[in-house]
Parts: sequence; structure tokens; C-alpha cells
Amino acid sequence: MNLRRFSPLLGIALLIASSAAEAVVHRVHPGQSIQAAVDAASPGDTILVYPGTYQETHGGQYGVHVTTDNLRLIGRARRSLGEAGKVRLVPGPGQETGIMAVGTSPTQYLQRFYLRGFTVEGFSHHGIMTRWVSDFRIERNEFIDNLENGIFPILSANGMVRRNVSYGSLDTALWVGSVQNVRILNNELYDSPIGIEITNSTDVTVKRNDIHGNAVGIGLFHPNATGFGGSLGANMRVERNHIHDNNGPNNAPPGTFQADLPIGGGVLLLGVDEAVIRLNKIEDNDFYGVAIVDWCTAMVAGPESRNCTNDPPLDDPTPDNNLVSRNRLSGNATAPPAHPLALFAEEFIYLIGFPPPGVGNCFERNTYSTHFSTEPGGLLPVDGC
Repeated sequence: MNLRRFSPLLGIALLIASSAAEAVVHRVHPGQSIQAAVDAASPGDTILVYPGTYQETHGGQYGVHVTTDNLRLIGRARRSLGEAGKVRLVPGPGQETGIMAVGTSPTQYLQRFYLRGFTVEGFSHHGIMTRWVSDFRIERNEFIDNLENGIFPILSANGMVRRNVSYGSLDTALWVGSVQNVRILNNELYDSPIGIEITNSTDVTVKRNDIHGNAVGIGLFHPNATGFGGSLGANMRVERNHIHDNNGPNNAPPGTFQADLPIGGGVLLLGVDEAVIRLNKIEDNDFYGVAIVDWCTAMVAGPESRNCTNDPPLDDPTPDNNLVSRNRLSGNATAPPAHPLALFAEEFIYLIGFPPPGVGNCFERNTYSTHFSTEPGGLLPVDGC
């Protein structure tokens, strides 16, 4: 055999073997510090945390703060033991966010972060937040009563959020903002003002999630909803989800964008372009099943800081080039709340009240009983089919 011919492959194999040999497993037991293990870890290490309740005592803003590349943070939860088998992280003094993974800057992302098996509960801001992180996975965790957002990837890329449970937030159970190439799969998201919110993001897939008990199930929102503008985003896909019984209450803090959202919504597409909503089961949402609304109409009765008359949008306020296809709607729009737009309550709402008109939008092969549309003849648009 000519070893010289195979030397590049041999070198790669030896490098992988060397890296694996150098990786360390750090074990954390009740009474010990998760943050201390994170601080002691090197890239490639794994941190195993055993069942118990953990409260970090350091004086930081975050319960656990990750700034090292390629860390695996794994809770060894034992489901067979119920509550006693959970790896639970609760706030310590001054801690506002449970777990924070963050890169150095917008040009120097943290690389490869993995979180699994934790219950993060009771933080005043977020359960888990990533910022400037590439290649992240958040899976099989539980986020309870974290008062802004349960799960909050922002300014991050190439991620997966899978098989988590998040509930009890006062903003959003799962919010992705200014992200690229993120998949949101098989999560259960409930009892929050919004189940899933997507803003300023590109290439996001929301698939096979169970979304219920929120004021709005899924919101795809114009960047003005964030308060700091930004990109309209593109290629957002909402597919094969069960979106049901999203009838409030809405406990968002008064004066926030979220607090202005009426209860009873399935999917709200608000001034966004190039989204696909297909093959979802959408049922028993009291106001609407799917609503596509331009930003200015939605905000015409809202506060001056967000309406088009007093604060023109930074981007096009009209939804364009959206596809709504093969969804099954039933039992929606049967008990709309008191709201200026309640007279339009139907299973499908297409409401473009301010120019310019939407272009390239398409409703095709959906199953539903009622609709409202501002298109000529009151028909749902098909010009993008």
C-alpha cells in the first residue's frame, strides 16, 4: 500500500482522534456549581449535570454564562423519577437570564453550543438566550415561567430548537429574532402571549410543533414590532404544525407590542414577505385561523409610537409573495374578543387596508368554512399561485 497516497486522510484521522482524546467530561452534582464547570471547560468538552436543583451564587446577570466554543451542556434528567429526576436551574441573586451563550462580537461568533435536558424556571428575562452563536442546538429542555421569553435565539445562525417544552412567559414562549437558517421542530409551546414569534429572520422552518393556549399561536411580524426596525426577512416556512385553542389570556406588560395583540389567533402574518404556511392543522382559535394583515392597518388603532400615520415604517408595510396552501382549518372565529378589527373575524383573513396592495400572495387548496378578503369581489388572492 502506498501510504504517501493516503497521508492526507491519515492526518485528518489522527487529528480527530487526538481531539477526541483531549476532550474532558466535567460532572456536576447537587451542591456544586454549573458555572464553575463551564469556566473550567475547554473547547470540545462536555458538562454533565445530575438531577437536583441548582442556584448559582455568583453576582452575574446570567445563571450560566457560556463563552467557550464547542461546549455540550447536558442535564442527566431521569424522567422515570418525575420532578425529583429533573435538572432544575433557578435564579440566584441578580440573575435575569437562566442560560446565556454569547460570542465576542457580530464578526466573531461563538461556535457550536449544545444544550439538553435542563429545566430552567422563574427567571425575570429569558430561560435560554443565544447571541452571536453559530451552529447551536437546544433540545429536550423545559422552560417554565421565564417572564420575557422562554427560548430566545437572537443574532445567531445555523441552529436547531427541537423537542422542548416552554410555557408561562409574558412575551413569547419561543422567539427567534435576526437569525439565519434555524429549524424549530417538535416543540410544545403554550400559555404565553405568543407561542412562536419570528422577526427579522431568513431561512426559518417551523415544523411539527404543538402550539396552544396562547393569545396568538404563531406571529410572523414586521420589524417595527421589535421597536428597532431591521430586515423584513425571507423564506419563513410554517409547516405541519398543530395550532389550536389559542384564546389567551394575554398577560403581556401594558404598553408593549405583545399586549396590543387580541386573543384568539392561530397564525398572524403581519406585514411580512415570502412566507410559506402549509399543511397545518389550525382549529378552535376564537378570532381567526390565519390572518395576513398589512402593518399599517393592524396598527391604525394602536399607539402613536407604532402606527403608520405618526411613525412611517422603516420597511415596506405590505405583505407580498406569501403562500398559504393545503391547511386544514376548523372551529375558528366563533367568539372573537372586543377589538377594532373583530368585525373581520373569519377563519381566513386577508386585510390590506393601506396602499400599496399586496402582490404575489396565494391561497390554494385549503380547507375552511369562512373568510374575509379586501381583494376585488372579496376573494382570497391567487395571483402568486
